[in-house]
Amino acid sequence: MFRNLFLLPVLFFLVTENPTGDSMHHTGSGFQNPWVRGEDDKNFFDFLRWRWNRLFSNQEPKPDRYQFNVIPPEFVNPPRRIYGGMLTWVGHATFLIQMENKNILTDPVWSDRVGPFGNRVGPTRYTPAGIPWEKLPPIDIVILSHNHYDHMDRETIERLEKEFEPVFFVPLENKKFLDEWGVQQVVELDWWDDYDIDGIRIVCTPAQHFSQRWLNDHNESLWASWIIEGEDHTIYFAGDTGYFPGFKEIGERHTQIDIALMPIGAYEPRWFMNHAHVNPAEALQAYLDLNARYFAAMHWGTFDQADELLDQPPKDLIAAVDSLRIDPELIWIFAFGESRAIPPHSANQ
Repeated sequence: MFRNLFLLPVLFFLVTENPTGDSMHHTGSGFQNPWVRGEDDKNFFDFLRWRWNRLFSNQEPKPDRYQFNVIPPEFVNPPRRIYGGMLTWVGHATFLIQMENKNILTDPVWSDRVGPFGNRVGPTRYTPAGIPWEKLPPIDIVILSHNHYDHMDRETIERLEKEFEPVFFVPLENKKFLDEWGVQQVVELDWWDDYDIDGIRIVCTPAQHFSQRWLNDHNESLWASWIIEGEDHTIYFAGDTGYFPGFKEIGERHTQIDIALMPIGAYEPRWFMNHAHVNPAEALQAYLDLNARYFAAMHWGTFDQADELLDQPPKDLIAAVDSLRIDPELIWIFAFGESRAIPPHSANQ
């Protein structure tokens, strides 16, 4: 138990103090969140306090099993432009996006466990991937938000490279990982950089998070959200993020976001998680700031990373939708493997 306790910082939540500035996200040794003051940033001792409290608190143990809906996907293989766009939730932060005759994956993870030692240590997958690997269509583009193990999974990336040779998009200083894993086509971008590929514009946009894969590489690589823009559809993929002022700027620069793919899980306890992970209410506020048409929930029900129950995020999301008086038809909570058509820009007019 205690060995795994001290390995957990390696996996997700080791946050040491980093310098902050008024606006720039670059530092002399890596990157930073310009919107987080140094005294608000969490460090290793905060992490230990959280884990200690969780380990020895009087809270009831979490259930060993959860019941989540998993349905056969209905994606188009291969995609056809006359059909329009399609969005399928695989689980966690992994979506299959089909638009402009391309198959696109976000933060793909098919592994049963995610951590620095493969399947030996790390959070276990509670729900199988909504699309079985053998059912995947040919993948053209892969978008990675940052280097945490539940978002940049080496085993999955190596399989994708071997079978499909897609083009990978990563934030700054993440290309080195993919180079080491044998990936041939990698586009590395800074915030607000963009790249056109076969009629699709990929834009690297800000997020508020952190990066780390080992004890000594904190914030040496950048984290990001992404805009995926085609002729008929524009999708925002948040990756992992806390709530920050940048959502409004993204929405002002990209005024036709059809769907915002937003994380809603891994948010408790708030004193520790608030700068790195939005809670459901904050995710909805970010969606409003972006001025997006639809909200698609992700980053819940797959890996146990925080104090809330795995099935709590959608319940809190529904409560926040009601509190903010948002039309529930605009808020999409997918079953694992569920596919939904992406409305074109014309549907928003």
